[in-house]
Amino acid sequence: MARIDVPDGSGLERERLLMMQLDVAMGMGAYSAAIYEKTSLPPRVREVARLRIAAANGCPVCLNTRSAHATEDGFDEATVEAVVACDLGGVHTLGDLDERERLAGEFADRFASDHHRLDDTFMADLRNHFTDVEVIELTALCAMTLGNGRFFTVLGVEADDDGHYFVNEGER
Repeated sequence: MARIDVPDGSGLERERLLMMQLDVAMGMGAYSAAIYEKTSLPPRVREVARLRIAAANGCPVCLNTRSAHATEDGFDEATVEAVVACDLGGVHTLGDLDERERLAGEFADRFASDHHRLDDTFMADLRNHFTDVEVIELTALCAMTLGNGRFFTVLGVEADDDGHYFVNEGER
């Protein structure tokens, strides 16, 4: 239950909370749309980074969220659980991920825990596997996920018991 008074009514608690300040909701929605609908990053890469930030935040809403496109690309619940459960910096040990996915997970871990560890050496390795535009998109994804996850966690918003929430990723 949220730490603020969220109006009763239909819809998910997180949605009712956001509707209390429509301008904030619209801003968060626009940012999310850019990240998920206007990106060149593959869904699995986004999902690894998003889940690592969700795990770092301990955000129930984010941990209950899924990418339908990543699921279609073979990112099953066993993979979700492995990505969420691995130790900080341990994504490289997960055999079901390719090199770009592992790097995105490592980037997200460092972004969430100690962004100063995103040093020139790591960034050079990242740029060997990602275009500069993709690096911008990955950074924006991590920033949004870190902020939104902390927003929901600080306000005590729990995952609604309605199954998984799927991000709006638009058409494929």
